[in-house]
Amino acid sequence: MSREQALRYAVAVWKDRSRHGFALAVMSVPGSVIMAGWKIVLFCAAPSLLIAATVVFNLGVAAAKIFAIDRHRRSFAYPPGSDAQRRFRQTGFRWIGLGVLVLSLLFVAASVPLLLGRAHVTHFDKWPAIIIAAATFAELGVGIWGAITARKDHEPLVEATKLVNIAAAVVLLVLTQMVLLSISGSTTEAASFNGASGVFLGGVAAVIGAAMLLRRFPRTGAADASGDEAGLEGERDQLRAVSRRDF
Repeated sequence: MSREQALRYAVAVWKDRSRHGFALAVMSVPGSVIMAGWKIVLFCAAPSLLIAATVVFNLGVAAAKIFAIDRHRRSFAYPPGSDAQRRFRQTGFRWIGLGVLVLSLLFVAASVPLLLGRAHVTHFDKWPAIIIAAATFAELGVGIWGAITARKDHEPLVEATKLVNIAAAVVLLVLTQMVLLSISGSTTEAASFNGASGVFLGGVAAVIGAAMLLRRFPRTGAADASGDEAGLEGERDQLRAVSRRDF
């Protein structure tokens, strides 16, 4: 495929909302792995049950995105725009919701010892605390915006990756509170606040997962997006045919 043909296809993908959104989801996987990686380093530096739960949650987020990408790729085995393809993707959406629900409940369980005063509070220095807080709010903003735009795409697996980002950001708010309270030097009070926030915000993430699991999809509206997708697939096949003649 020539450079001009590759550029035409890239522009066509970007203009197609569902593929554009899914391309962004693919590019976000390394970011999720990096987010989990620095939390593992944080856990090694300051072991804590709540940080461990955050690490597990972020690893689950990366796994959910990889699952969504693989599910989307395998959905092309079905005729474009068919009910079978749509159900295949919607089932993947619900499986991801189940994963978010389970991870959220585990996070709530990890927060209970802090709430009951049976776990210690980890101390963080000022600048590491500020960096963690900034990363949290940035991730939350991106996740909310992505979920709002994904609802317009009629693409369940794209929307699933965005909702997973929101759930992860909500959970990360607990870690933000933990590091900010550690700057103030409080101990017992910080533990109870962190535990209460962990139970509450973990519950919010669990609600997101439950809503995904129980989501009912409309029977109409998806056909238009599928038609655009089928047209883009045809354009890609044509470009491949041209590239084979060129070489």
